[in-house]
Amino acid sequence: MSSQIGAIVSANALIGRFLKQPKNELVDRLCSRITVSLLGLCSAILLSTHFWGEPITCWTPAQYVKHWYCRFRFFRVVVSSLDFVPKERRRYPIVYYQWVPYALAIQAVSYYIPQFVWKCLCSCSGFDYPKYYFSDFMSSSELRLDYNNHKSRLTVFEKQGAVFVWDGIICARRKRSQYIMLFYFICTVLQAVNAWLEFYFLNALLCSATYALWGPGIIADLARGIDWQTTGHFPRITHCDYVRRAPSTVQEDTVLCVLHLNIYYEKLFLFLWFWLLGVAILATAHSCIWSASLCTTNSVKNIRNYLNETTNASLDRFLNALGKDGVFILHNIALNIGDLPASNFIMNYLHMAGELFYSRKSFITVVAVSLS
Repeated sequence: MSSQIGAIVSANALIGRFLKQPKNELVDRLCSRITVSLLGLCSAILLSTHFWGEPITCWTPAQYVKHWYCRFRFFRVVVSSLDFVPKERRRYPIVYYQWVPYALAIQAVSYYIPQFVWKCLCSCSGFDYPKYYFSDFMSSSELRLDYNNHKSRLTVFEKQGAVFVWDGIICARRKRSQYIMLFYFICTVLQAVNAWLEFYFLNALLCSATYALWGPGIIADLARGIDWQTTGHFPRITHCDYVRRAPSTVQEDTVLCVLHLNIYYEKLFLFLWFWLLGVAILATAHSCIWSASLCTTNSVKNIRNYLNETTNASLDRFLNALGKDGVFILHNIALNIGDLPASNFIMNYLHMAGELFYSRKSFITVVAVSLS
């Protein structure tokens, strides 16, 4: 089990290296990185068994050396007696067996779509949100680890980085691009809807004729000792019907086939069923939390916790200069670099907001005196 977890962590790191993205919230990482890594790794492993293994073994006559035809033919569950009516014989087909690796690959790509949409919306907002978190100021590991030189780290990493991000926020506000928080809320809704669609897709792929909720039903059967021979879920032995031409006749044959991978599919899909259900629930809760944050002042309260020694007037000027998008960006800076560096960032932002306010006030005073 530890080797599988290590492989998922390695795949997650690989995705983070080539498809760089900020840490964001835990639910965002769960959907766009961990779940993508999990589904992609499962798809790659299962696809390798289809090409370099024996996904199916059939009891065929000696003149048929290979049994590839039955691999791409619909199987059906073995019943106690064979019906001679073709429609009844094909009543319970097994349609998922060949397509599981490709379905998991499609799901892995689909889980990354909300993150891709988020990046596209950021490019339209006037503030290059992902770029700021991968700039030299924000991602320099040497500056983060150099605890012996705290003063130089403050100068380079936090003061210069604060100016870098502050200028971006002010420029974006001057262009009246103030929709980053709204765009993020839209992406959280898209992420929740996508998670439920993926869960429904997985449930429909197994096309159970017995259970509407497939996962709890299978677990209940396993707990009661009811195996696949009774329920027909993930059968190990199936029938394969095919037609072959003989001299002056067309003959229908039926052979028994063993589906080796269904032994693993049962455990894998049980895990994925509950995993995707949990992801969908968390994504929905995350979307509801962010919809509430658009109407409340929780983010402002977090800023006040960083700035306990400031007056209400200076804090109001600071929040007015930041705007909702600026508060949202500060929240994500704290997620990416930690609370202590973020507190120093916010202190520098506060000083720059004060300088901006007093420079404007002095300018207005000079203009008023000159006009008088």
